[in-house]
Amino acid sequence: MRTDKVYLSVIGRLGGIAAAAFLLLATIGPAAPATGQEKVLANRIVAEVNDDIITLYELNQAAAPFVRRVRSMGRALEEERKLLYEVREQTLNQLIEAKLTDQEIRRYNITVSTEAIDNAVEEIKKRSLMTDQQLRATLQKEGMTMDDYREQVKNKILRSRLVNRQVKSKIVITDEDIRAAYEEKKAEYGGDTHVRLRQIVVIPSEGPIEAQQRMQSVLLKLDEGLAFADVAREFSDGPTAADGGFLGEFKVDDLSDQIRGALKGLKTGDHTSILETGRGLQLFYVDDIRLVAGKSLEEAAPEIEDKLYDQIVNRKFADWLAELRERSHIRIIR
Repeated sequence: MRTDKVYLSVIGRLGGIAAAAFLLLATIGPAAPATGQEKVLANRIVAEVNDDIITLYELNQAAAPFVRRVRSMGRALEEERKLLYEVREQTLNQLIEAKLTDQEIRRYNITVSTEAIDNAVEEIKKRSLMTDQQLRATLQKEGMTMDDYREQVKNKILRSRLVNRQVKSKIVITDEDIRAAYEEKKAEYGGDTHVRLRQIVVIPSEGPIEAQQRMQSVLLKLDEGLAFADVAREFSDGPTAADGGFLGEFKVDDLSDQIRGALKGLKTGDHTSILETGRGLQLFYVDDIRLVAGKSLEEAAPEIEDKLYDQIVNRKFADWLAELRERSHIRIIR
């Protein structure tokens, strides 16, 4: 359904609250038993949004994964402090918008089923070329559980349904709009390259050096002429190992920048160099490459309509949020 599709693209800026909030708290020290004073500080109210409040604790929770990430970058303290001041107002605004949308969700009694959440998570895994095991491992590194992640997905779907309720009836896309968009980006519909991939994953559970050594052993086996599928069954830590590392067929343009760049120039039977990813060390093998015929206007029309719809929803949602803020009680506490 279009209603649930929208959450992947339209509500992205609400889902990015934590990404901005991490800068605000990037200098917080490692977790330790809180003193009485620290508890008071964590529960300090930083904003009032109608009958709801935003506390410093909420910011800390949203920021936790990104705090760890920014520390690993080795930024200069002065640079971090400058960023803290720059993003504070923006972060609070994003949190306020999230509170406002959540209030509207409750007001209209908007709900989402477990099945819809399951389908959304599966779609995200498919787009990211991630298995369930890989997703869980990535979340664990970020200090999140699958339940935490599912709650985030649920909130995004709820907000997308709210968007559709508020602006959907005001959107009209004509045949002329679709035809103009097709002509403007006709090159995109001239045909797509599809690739069938296999994969070898080495998870550095014993340490990065050991993982590199294991992957070098993989390369030696491949250089000796062993079939990629056989090497995958023997060495891969991924759940596709039993299937010879077979991942499936994908449109090249849908792959991540990292994978797409690694595949550039490869032919059937070639494999990439070793890639360092959040899921470990990986090799990708090109099982097959084929060109899929392009789309006519009639064939491309549903896809174009969806894209135009998303663009209009984004714009109208921003307008709706601005109006909602105008008629709401919002007080930021410095």
